[in-house]
Amino acid sequence: MSTPPVPPLTVHTLGYFAIWRGEERLEEKAWGREKARQLFQYLVTNRPRLLPRERMVDDLWPELPPEKADRDFKVALNALNDALQPSRPPRSLSTYITRQSTSYGLNPEAPLLIDVDVFEQQLALGSQWEKESRPRAIHHYRLALEKYLGEYLPDTLYFDWASLERERLATLYLTGATRLARLLLAEGSIVESLLWSQRVIAIDPFWEEAYRLIMRGHWQSGNRPLALRTYEQCRTRLEEELAITPMNETTRLWQQMVKGEI
Repeated sequence: MSTPPVPPLTVHTLGYFAIWRGEERLEEKAWGREKARQLFQYLVTNRPRLLPRERMVDDLWPELPPEKADRDFKVALNALNDALQPSRPPRSLSTYITRQSTSYGLNPEAPLLIDVDVFEQQLALGSQWEKESRPRAIHHYRLALEKYLGEYLPDTLYFDWASLERERLATLYLTGATRLARLLLAEGSIVESLLWSQRVIAIDPFWEEAYRLIMRGHWQSGNRPLALRTYEQCRTRLEEELAITPMNETTRLWQQMVKGEI
């Protein structure tokens, strides 16, 4: 009798955490224990690497003595395997997880679709198309940014092992949104460009390129006072909260607008 194929796992990490096994969303109770859920999130965060068990134990159970932490790791791993593939043979790993000696990671050959991977792939396509076709670049940037519904794994805000990935993805989002706003402005889509620039500032109020795009957008739409006021907002925020002045590029744009040289 042939073994039935395992269903694909769809993993959502941006804005909220959820998993679908085929068409079925895993309920919270499927994890059995919270550490099984965290262990999977840890493996997702560190993909495609295989990590030694000792490191995983140190990161996930830092407060426990080694012997107890190692025991809890085994319990959590078993619960994780049961959650992902409850029909697997006894004493075996889930198809979705691979092991080499005492190192573990996500199986790169398993049917796994992770939203972060789609997000990064579409950003890369947007970047590739920027010089050849603005409309295609805009299309791919939109596809990427619609995947970013919020911070990476928001239920792991207080875990160090997730913080670097969260910051990296947030920076990618801000960069992608800025590039999209710049392309939209070049295409004459001023309102949408302004919306994306404002979204960037809502997340990072010190992202100066977004201020410059807003200035240009208001200027192109004929609203000179609002363009100049945007510079003042940028300058005030930087001085009051960071005790710095705007970049030369930002100030030079403002000066050109004041003189009517743009």
